[in-house]
Parts: sequence; C-alpha cells; structure tokens
Amino acid sequence: MLDRLARSRDGAALIEFAFVLPVLLILFIGGYVVADMIACSRKVTVATRALSDLVGRNVSPSSTVTSATLTTYMNSAQLVMTPMPAAQTTLQITNLRVCDATHAYVVWSQAQTNGVTVNSSLTAGTVVSIPANLVTAPMVPTSPDGSNVCQNTTSGANKVMVGTAGGYLFLGQISFTYTPPIGLGTLATTKLSDQDYMIPRLP
Repeated sequence: MLDRLARSRDGAALIEFAFVLPVLLILFIGGYVVADMIACSRKVTVATRALSDLVGRNVSPSSTVTSATLTTYMNSAQLVMTPMPAAQTTLQITNLRVCDATHAYVVWSQAQTNGVTVNSSLTAGTVVSIPANLVTAPMVPTSPDGSNVCQNTTSGANKVMVGTAGGYLFLGQISFTYTPPIGLGTLATTKLSDQDYMIPRLP
C-alpha cells in the first residue's frame, strides 16, 4: 500500500499549480500596475501640453494677465487628467522672458493643486535655465556694451536691462503623485511630472 502511495501522481498538478500561483499573481498585478502608471504618465504629458498650448494661444506675454484667467486654463488642463485625482495633481504655468541663449527670467508664475492656488516653485524676477534649442537669434537681446542681459540688474547708458528686451516663452509644468491601486510593497508612491515650453501666439 505504501508502495502504491509513493508511485501515485494524483494531485501533482494541483500541487504544482499552488507553487506557481503566487508567481502568476505577482506577474499579473505587477503588469497591471505598470500599465496603469504608463497611462497616468501619458495623461500628465498630454495635460502639460494642453496647459502651455491654451495659455500660448490666448494670453499675451507682454500684457497683464489676471490670476482668474490663469486658473481657468489650469482647470481646463486638469480636465485632461480625468479621472486622476485633482488633489494629487499640481499644475504650474510661467511666463519667461529670454535674456540670453540659455537663460530667461521669470515674469510671472502661478500654480494650483486641487483647484486652489499654491506657491509657485518659480519666483518672479529670478533667472532660470532654458534649453538652448528653443531660442532663435532674434529672441536674444544684446546690450550695446556687450554685457550679458541676464546679469544687468542696474541701469546704465549702454545696457539693455533685464525685463526690457528679449523674446517670451510659456512654461507649463504638471506633477502627479501616483499611488498604485494595488500595493506591491516595493512599488510605492511615485512622482510623475512633465514640462512643456511654448512660444506665445499673441504679441
């Protein structure tokens, strides 16, 4: 009887399946979470493009713009993020004025989370780096004395002051705090973000 039991293969498939099942579940859940994260990342990219494009089409960079107007455009971009939670999304739009081939200074910047205005990460008047391939020669101001406009903070007879010359760019930025719908321990909360520069359509 013991000999027959030792040679029996009944239930072997069930035991093998029990060993394989955890691995299959991890692969299935992991694949789902990765696909969901990729979809969220794509949402962030599309919404960022929408934000900078909306502002670029409708806001004159050389004119005063109200906070309410910018809030309207950010709310519109937030709709692109649907159904991602607005509470986990931060949107920011910034008006930049070029001061040399790789730098611009911040004219204004506004950010919001969950429909509420929050502090922007960029402060008006500060100089920030920009990709060199975005700027064409006519956008770069030149002081008569040859000095770098980005460094001109005081008036002078032969100086072009920061804030008085150079082309404009709009910078749209969105960040989203992604939390996996199914926790896997090692795959924790991840920050997804993107940014998009847009040349204004209006003077």
